[in-house]
This record gives sequence, structure tokens and C-alpha cells, in this order.
Amino acid sequence: MENASENSALINMLQSIMSQWTSPDFMTAVAAREGIRLDPASLVAVTILGSHGPQRPSVLATRMVTGASNISKIAGRLQDAGLVEKLADPKDSRASRIALTVAGTEIAAALVRSGNSLASDLVGEWSAGDRDDLLRLLTRFEVETKRMAAEFRQDHS
Repeated sequence: MENASENSALINMLQSIMSQWTSPDFMTAVAAREGIRLDPASLVAVTILGSHGPQRPSVLATRMVTGASNISKIAGRLQDAGLVEKLADPKDSRASRIALTVAGTEIAAALVRSGNSLASDLVGEWSAGDRDDLLRLLTRFEVETKRMAAEFRQDHS
């Protein structure tokens, strides 16, 4: 983008979308479409575990941008609900990993269905070309964002 006005419009739009998608009310409402009643942090944890598989609490904390004590509380709630279990880490017997149970895997799949339904509601009336353009541009934007994030990490390490 060549001018500050376009850049500001992009940033404002992204902030608006991110604030909607990450708001607790929005997240729980999307999950409720599939009959899922979990707190927002638990929804995020189940989604991450469903996408990335079993992982150490520290890895989950990094992905959720939170601390170890919060992950402990979230994992405890999910374990009490029968959605996760703690497993020994095969690479380090002193460590554990958090994994979805069968019930947790079913919840993760339901969250995917709910997300797919939401996407259909949002862009289902768009032309195939517009949907393809959106996906292509978002993919390009994601690649550039990851590139910049890697540069930032390198510059500040």
C-alpha cells in the first residue's frame, strides 16, 4: 500500500475483525451453534489441541499467549469435563503432555463444523471468484505476516 490512509484502513479493518472473532461472546456463540458450552479459553485450548495434537503445557501456553498457571487451570477444567488427559511425554519421562480424549476430539470436530458453518454464513453468498480471491489474499497476507514475525524475533533476540 502506497499511502498512510490505505494502511490505516487495513489496520482498522483487521483490528475490527480480530476483536470480533476473539471476543468471548462471539467465540461462545459460535461454539453454541453445535451445542458446545465451554469458556472461551477452553474453546481455544481444544481447538489448538485438535489442530496440533498432544503437546506440553508450555507449548500450549505459548500458542495461547498465556502463562503456565493459566494453562494448568484450563487443563484442569477440561480434564474434569473429560475432554483432555495428561500423558507422559515419550521424549522426557519427567514431562507431561496434554491430549484430547475421545470426547475432546468430538468437541474439536464439532468446533470445526461450527467454524465451517460460520464461514458459509459469512461468504456463502459471494461468488466463487470472490471467495477464491479472499483465500488467496489472506494466504499471501499470512505468509508475509509470518515472514515479518520471524524478522522481528531475529532482530530482538
